[in-house]
Amino acid sequence: MNFEQYTERSRGFVQSAQGLALRSGHQRFTPEHLLKVLLEDREGLASNLMRAAGGDPARALAGVERELGKLPKVEGSGAGQVYMAPETARLFDSAEEIAKKAGDSYVTAERLLLALALAKGTPSAEILATAGITPPAGPSQPAGPSQPASLSQPASPSQPAGRSARSAPPTARPRPG
Repeated sequence: MNFEQYTERSRGFVQSAQGLALRSGHQRFTPEHLLKVLLEDREGLASNLMRAAGGDPARALAGVERELGKLPKVEGSGAGQVYMAPETARLFDSAEEIAKKAGDSYVTAERLLLALALAKGTPSAEILATAGITPPAGPSQPAGPSQPASLSQPASPSQPAGRSARSAPPTARPRPG
């Protein structure tokens, strides 16, 4: 994982997810911690993307909370240490690869959400599928006119004016047009 390739906002989500794991007494930092902080974002980026793609963010949040409730809690001298689960490391590798294939220099929150949906066999991917979110045919292929909306191409605009779907790093200017 190359943290320098992540936008400031994505780094904030990752740090919040680690903090959630620590506060919850979980020893393992899992993709579900990241999914929860993405879904609870005050600005609603992930929730808006999910709604635009025909998904139900409230259902996903309920599912991720159930899943996190199943994780063992550590108390005492072992508390305070959080280790990255192997599936979380694979998730970050996947998000970096998705960004690279899309021609992006940085991993955005949208790429993290897409990587969560693409992480087959993980509780996060199952939660997102149950909430009506399916990954596109290919990690960076937009949905065509006859295909259902997916996380890579929302059915309705969810980006603020002046921002492209592929977010630039926070210090860069948005691309015109």
